[in-house]
Amino acid sequence: MDAKEITDVLATVKDSYFNKDIITLGYVKGMSIGDEDLRFSLRLPAPLMRDHDELAQKCKIALKDIEGIKNIEIKKDWEVQRLPSLNAPNTPNSLQNVKNIIAIASGKGGVGKSTVTVCIAEAFAQAGAKVGILDIDVYGPSIPNMVGLGDHQLAGAQEGVLEPVEAHGMKIMSMGFLATKDTPVVWRGPIASQLVQQFLGAVDWGELDYLFVDMPPGTGDIQLTLSQSVPLTGAVIVTTPQEIAHTIAEKGLRMFQQVKIPILGIVENMAGFMPPGSDEIFHIFGEGGGKSAAEEFDLPMLGQIAIKQELREAMDNGKFVSDENINQIASLIAVEAMAIVTNEELSPFAPLEINLANDGQTLVIKWQDNLEHAISSFNVRFACPCAHCVDEITGEKIIKESDVPSDVKIIESVPVGRYGVRFSFSDPSPGAGAGIYTFSLLRKLGEDAAKNASFDV
Repeated sequence: MDAKEITDVLATVKDSYFNKDIITLGYVKGMSIGDEDLRFSLRLPAPLMRDHDELAQKCKIALKDIEGIKNIEIKKDWEVQRLPSLNAPNTPNSLQNVKNIIAIASGKGGVGKSTVTVCIAEAFAQAGAKVGILDIDVYGPSIPNMVGLGDHQLAGAQEGVLEPVEAHGMKIMSMGFLATKDTPVVWRGPIASQLVQQFLGAVDWGELDYLFVDMPPGTGDIQLTLSQSVPLTGAVIVTTPQEIAHTIAEKGLRMFQQVKIPILGIVENMAGFMPPGSDEIFHIFGEGGGKSAAEEFDLPMLGQIAIKQELREAMDNGKFVSDENINQIASLIAVEAMAIVTNEELSPFAPLEINLANDGQTLVIKWQDNLEHAISSFNVRFACPCAHCVDEITGEKIIKESDVPSDVKIIESVPVGRYGVRFSFSDPSPGAGAGIYTFSLLRKLGEDAAKNASFDV
């Protein structure tokens, strides 16, 4: 037997989820061939992948007919892959050692989003992953109570660094640590968004495989701030079985689609009531809300979580509870996240380079298809899509050409997630510096500029 023969045989073993062989996927590591012994690691790129044992068994069956092999030892392990876009220079230093950031979101409150966040995070932690939870639900931070930290208060930060608290094998940071029950803090949109940015930059997470972010319900400033501040691996949408929940979840789905954040799938919480000691489920909230949303948007239905007394009691008392169904949901999230990480592609309009020329009066963009566009800063400023410049209801322009100084300059450009750029202008009027330009908008401006230039010739 030799390495090539063994590799060729192992190349016939496929991962059923990706429909690719384990050699192509790079699962086989550290092969050692002895006189009659074969050892190697089957290293998957994420924990909780349900077919790990199955793949190992398939390997042994495939190899059994190779002459000279009597003993086969397969070590099953995993190593979480890092989202490539987290290597961007604008990623906060506190997140430099975090490999994946996953948002848990919902279209409305009261669907059990925080419960789902804790359950999923705990499943990953129990599997051996390094896990953190960032609770930025400013309107109802409930994570501390669910992990037994309901009375915890943040001590004075040392040199501007906040240390997360450990519970259930996870690192926890919550807005709930900033206020007591007797002195709640009422956060408004801009203030809350600013605080989220401070959290992202100030919390010393250390090394994490996964950071789960418990989002506020809805589609407001905080959601946009997070999606604009850091590259998210993806988002999980939590909904309930009612048909009306489909409509509400749709808002969250469309928001993440708009800002180019991948949606890993949908979890339907409160999917019936399961009485203690019974396997029967009573659909007290109806059926089908999560499934219909998944079908309409062509998204994975990650699973359903029924109402169980033992789960409710565990959450209320800050205790850990193991649940095989939740483990299965976490497994699918791990696989979906891995698919994003290993196949991450730039937007079709993502530029290769963005530069400022003529002392900031010209924006020069080089695209992936080798086209290059030069756009005047005046035209960029006039195209600002912010609420000061465009009516959010009608979509009509508020700003007039006469409102923009003829000598306006772009003084700063900052990447925003994986979908756009925020520009600051020398123009001091409202909106100057607040506009976020998607790659598709910049592409259109570039094409218009090129077309107008051709007419001038």
